[in-house]
Amino acid sequence: MESNLTIINRLQGVIEKNLSDVFDPSERYALLDFPNHYNIGDSAIWLGELAYFDKKRSRPSYVTEIPTFDEDRMLGAIGDGRIFLHGGGNFGDIWAGYRQFRENMLERHNGRPIVQLPQTIHFKDQANVDSTARAIEKHGQFTLLVRDKKSLAFAQRWFQCETRLCPDMAFCIGPVAKPVPQHELLLNLREDQEVGTPQDLTAATQRPGTVKSDWPDEPADFQKQTKHAAILKGLLSGKIGGRARMTELAYRERAQQRFDRGVALLGSARQVITDRMHGHIMCVLIGADHCVLDNSYGKTSSFIEAWNTCNTEKAELAATVDEALAILDARRMQKQAAVA
Repeated sequence: MESNLTIINRLQGVIEKNLSDVFDPSERYALLDFPNHYNIGDSAIWLGELAYFDKKRSRPSYVTEIPTFDEDRMLGAIGDGRIFLHGGGNFGDIWAGYRQFRENMLERHNGRPIVQLPQTIHFKDQANVDSTARAIEKHGQFTLLVRDKKSLAFAQRWFQCETRLCPDMAFCIGPVAKPVPQHELLLNLREDQEVGTPQDLTAATQRPGTVKSDWPDEPADFQKQTKHAAILKGLLSGKIGGRARMTELAYRERAQQRFDRGVALLGSARQVITDRMHGHIMCVLIGADHCVLDNSYGKTSSFIEAWNTCNTEKAELAATVDEALAILDARRMQKQAAVA
């Protein structure tokens, strides 16, 4: 068994090794596809990416979300520098729009080094696989980092590029303080198209002290509020600058507030059952006692298998909510017996 800190340090070392020859802190570069939506896991990845760059005393010269991408601004900011694409779970065709943006970048910037930060690959349509494969082959300077062995095997079969197995970038955030719990059990379960096998929640929800929540919705004024907070922090720190700098600060503020909201949620209970990959990863970062269920296509279990992130007394993969309850009950009773 490893401690949570040992797991975090181990995976940070693997990330460092994978990026050592594709990142030069002295050069200008772009980080594209800021996840400006409520999914806290994507914000955790973005913060981890920034944490990696911060450690190198570097920051992106151009950041953007997909709808606001401006090629002229990017080229003016990075010159002949390389492009980094945000990591996550959208390399494929399950989430519309990301594949088209990625292929467009490959086609329009032929020969320029482009690095895809760690992703999970999942395609449903072979025509989309072929389209991505053609774009990668024509580009010639694409480095693809993937988060699990299944994605690695898929990429090595279909894509002609440098492919590497690399953990999720959220681990670069490092250990995070766990809030004082207010509840006994949190069911952090998805409500989107990646929901896995339908679960009977009766036994869990009838327990005293149980709360259920997917990633929470955002306040109506969240975009405006975080922009103002970023400007104020920039003024107080002396880091205020031009449009590119202020965009980076605003994105950082939004990602941080979303991440903090996730920490508050996952730390609100003594034990957690989650079917979100970053529910699991963030539980590791805060040292939370939890069990993990898979998503619809095996993304989370494949990640755990690749990186052994359940090799701890505080994490275990379960097939059902009832199985997770039994594991957590046994763990709690063992802890109580040890104290007695």
